[in-house]
Amino acid sequence: MQPDGAKPLVPADILRAVDAAIEEQGRWMTRWHRALVCRIPAEPDLVDPRSDELTQFGRWHDDHRDDPLLSQSAFRELWQSYLDMHRAARLVAADTARDADPAEYDDVIDKADEFLTRARRIRDAFRKAVSDLDPLTGLSNRTTMNAELAAEYERAVRSKTPCCLALTDIDHFKKVNDTYGHAIGDEVLAATAGRFLSRMRPYDLIYRYGGEEFLLCLPNADPATAAGVLERLREALADRPIPLQDGQELPVTASFGYCEIDGGVPLKKVIEQADEALYRAKQAGRNRVVGYAEGKGSE
Repeated sequence: MQPDGAKPLVPADILRAVDAAIEEQGRWMTRWHRALVCRIPAEPDLVDPRSDELTQFGRWHDDHRDDPLLSQSAFRELWQSYLDMHRAARLVAADTARDADPAEYDDVIDKADEFLTRARRIRDAFRKAVSDLDPLTGLSNRTTMNAELAAEYERAVRSKTPCCLALTDIDHFKKVNDTYGHAIGDEVLAATAGRFLSRMRPYDLIYRYGGEEFLLCLPNADPATAAGVLERLREALADRPIPLQDGQELPVTASFGYCEIDGGVPLKKVIEQADEALYRAKQAGRNRVVGYAEGKGSE
């Protein structure tokens, strides 16, 4: 069972745990082989009925077994292969006084190989996920953003369906950093991303654009729909202060500028237009949503 108050796992946690499990498995197999080759009693943890629970990976899994990430089928299969390997290894290691049966030995090796293959696949998948995510907010970074925005732009133009892009900036964020320090600033950034995610539509996209700025892509949203979505996000941040780890509560607001994709306007220019609308939102007093219109911003 996951410990009370434990934070949900993120891809970086999985990556560290699986990397450590692969390294630990190598050391574990060395000790197992040593007992067989030298015909000496296996170390107690190798033959313990709970040998899988006595490893570092086993304890980690037990601590987080209720986490949603570990309920994914790939990780369930990884854990089952780990259990199967340990059961087979215990059977062989329990009696090192006799020659190991070749079939039993091969079964252990096959199951160990299966575990390592699954672990490496998960490691590679989460390594890519971590490289594509901003480590502070957990949002996709600009590398991922560029590819996904290009696809959304092409889809909107091809299908002639509305789509808006928006930029949002935390108001007076420099003052937060200067007054409370960068650690508190990081808390504010992470909490802001969480507030936005909680109020977005399931198919909306959000990216860490840089500093305290976020970019949003709102598919199937004309300007009126986009304004409504962004207003919900603005309210989600402004309606209640952000609780900090030291017990403080910090009021935070954000300004938003948005623009509808136009097939006659390049994607880069659309982002610039959203940025211009954001600038006008700040000029108008911040904590508001402003849309772009040629030559001016219109709320």
